[in-house]
Amino acid sequence: MWKRLRRTLLVAVVLLAAAIAVPFLVPMSPLIPELERIASAGLKRPVSMHDLRLHLVPTPKLVATGISIGRRADVTIGELEIVPEVVSFFSGPFTIRTIRAARVELQPSVLRPGRGLPRGQGGEAIAVRRVLLEQVVLRHPEWKLPPLDADVQLGQGDDVQVLLRSRDGALRVSVQASLKADAVELSSVKGELYGGRIAASVRASLGNEKEVAGKVALTGVDLVPLQQAFGKAASLSGRLKAEGIFATQPGGLVLDAPFEVHGGAYQGVDLSKAGDSAEQPVQGGTTTFEQLSGTLEMRGKHMRLNQLCLRSPGMAAGGSVQIAPDRTLSGKLDLSMAKTGGLVGVPVSLGGTTSQPSFTPSKGYVIGAVIGTMLLPGIGTTLGASAGSRLEGVASGCK
Repeated sequence: MWKRLRRTLLVAVVLLAAAIAVPFLVPMSPLIPELERIASAGLKRPVSMHDLRLHLVPTPKLVATGISIGRRADVTIGELEIVPEVVSFFSGPFTIRTIRAARVELQPSVLRPGRGLPRGQGGEAIAVRRVLLEQVVLRHPEWKLPPLDADVQLGQGDDVQVLLRSRDGALRVSVQASLKADAVELSSVKGELYGGRIAASVRASLGNEKEVAGKVALTGVDLVPLQQAFGKAASLSGRLKAEGIFATQPGGLVLDAPFEVHGGAYQGVDLSKAGDSAEQPVQGGTTTFEQLSGTLEMRGKHMRLNQLCLRSPGMAAGGSVQIAPDRTLSGKLDLSMAKTGGLVGVPVSLGGTTSQPSFTPSKGYVIGAVIGTMLLPGIGTTLGASAGSRLEGVASGCK
């Protein structure tokens, strides 16, 4: 009798398992073309899908794989999971409890202004409670940003809470946002970035004239990994403190940001050797400093560093630098260096590029040094060099 009961229970378990497995055995591929058509119409760009499955346990959900959006696969999603609120099938607006997208790859084209979010029939948006993004990667030809995870909680009304973190632990940011019909407002952005702190607020207009504007503050951010993340050589080290305001305009990004860098070095040139040669440009080496300060002004692809002041135990340097769109450098610095005859003022002209800068003593310095040598060798050279600095008229801005 026990064997018969056990056999009956085994058959019941097999039948139950078969019943549960039925939805997985029902082919969903016939629905893919229609879903691709609906998604393409809603997003206004081609959408393709490799596979689609319906799961009923432990909760009903749709799982799609191999999704591509855009003619050039601007967005690809390895797996997309949609979990609806079962109650919404029977009453109230249709609601999605969770959308989870894993292994998301974005091409640089997604950074261009979008065309808005898709909406359902009659202009009613489908309610979504939570969006999970896992392993999001931006395939940029220069940037080397780490994979990101995002947890987006959509509350009542327009309020949104976002937790963003990189998988290497370098970034962890919480965002308080509000989604409006014509704008997205990030009222509070706070978190950690490369060993320092970040705080910001941003407003993005979604009207006919799209614009992004806001302010950002960085404190104690390590500059080396920050430069590497954006595909730049880590030529400047130290801890960054900066506060800036920014906005997008037809000509590009506009940014004004006073900054300070503490306890770092600049790889590419040794400014202390700028006065050793009268005419030959100085290239290569490292300039260490205790503090570097100034103001960064960006107008589209043009950048300018104003009120620069670099201080180290044996030297102070101040002036301004212009960076052209092709990354070439121009500008002047006034160096005050400790020499045997006292402080020597050396005006230098900048040249080269951001990757290979060069500094050449200006004509004023050369003339002053020659006159000083003729009048009184030795100390006269030092005094003449300082006079040459005044002759050149370089305003260092570094007192």
